[in-house]
Amino acid sequence: MNVIWKRPDGYHGAEPKDFVIVEVAGKSRLWLHKSDVKWYPFRISGGWQEQEATQRLNSLVNLIGKPMSYWSKQLLADHSHSMTDDPKKFFSETLDWLQSLKTVLKGDTWEVEIMANAIDEVEARLKDTKNAFLTAAQ
Repeated sequence: MNVIWKRPDGYHGAEPKDFVIVEVAGKSRLWLHKSDVKWYPFRISGGWQEQEATQRLNSLVNLIGKPMSYWSKQLLADHSHSMTDDPKKFFSETLDWLQSLKTVLKGDTWEVEIMANAIDEVEARLKDTKNAFLTAAQ
C-alpha cells in the first residue's frame, strides 16, 4: 500500500480559484480542492480497501483549517460507518491507522514531507476533539 499526493497542477482541469490553501503544521502549505473533498489531495493505492481509505483520509485532511465542530462531526460519521461499536477503540484505531499511513508515503522528498505534515496536523486536531467526539458518541 502507498499514499501519494495528487499535485494540484492540472487536477481534473481545475484552476487556482478551485482551491483553498491551508497552512499545515506550521511548516507547509497544502492546496485543498474546494469541492472534491473525497478524492483530493491524496490517494491510497495497493490495498483492497483503497477507495474507502482514500476517501476517509481526504475527508479528514480537508478539515484542516475548519472549526473543531467539523472534526467531531466527521469522526461521528466515520464511527457510524465503521465495524467498531466502542468509540474509544474506534478513536484509537483511527490514530493507529494514520500512524501506519506515514510509513507508506511515496513521492519526492518535499511531497513526503507535506503529506507527513498533513497527517500530523490531522492527528493533532483529532486529539483536540477527542473528548467532544467521545461525549457525542456515547
